[in-house]
Amino acid sequence: MKKTLILASALAALNFAAPAAAQDKPATDVLSKMFIWWNEAFRTPGAYTPENFSKFFTPDATLVLEGRTVIDGVGQWATHFQRIQSGGGDVEIVVPFKDVFEAGDRVYTYHVIRSRRDGKTGCSLAAGHAELEGGKIASIVLVRHTLEAGKDPLDPQCWTK
Repeated sequence: MKKTLILASALAALNFAAPAAAQDKPATDVLSKMFIWWNEAFRTPGAYTPENFSKFFTPDATLVLEGRTVIDGVGQWATHFQRIQSGGGDVEIVVPFKDVFEAGDRVYTYHVIRSRRDGKTGCSLAAGHAELEGGKIASIVLVRHTLEAGKDPLDPQCWTK
């Protein structure tokens, strides 16, 4: 956990020093395209299906958060996000990402995740990478840091209302 906070803090500090042009990169990589779809699907009941996830993911794609595998396979991608969607509120992955680059079969990212539920807003910074196989996502590995208003400086991309 301590490593996660140190990494997220370091990435946040680097971002505040980064020129604005680094944040204006077009969303052309497969991970950005998937999250553009994901954001629209979140607002569309019934859109989170294994078939729709299969357009972007390999059949056995995983999601690893803070070192723990939380999703294994497109069926789990669908049920995991159906559950979040059915809980109400809004969740959005901000695209274009704060920073993104590709190296070989990996897409590295640093981005904002923002949410609203029950009159409260939430915001996290996330950093990690996606492993690609055959042009599809085989794995996403992320560390996240939840920003707390009053304790942490809020990123300009966070929702405040």
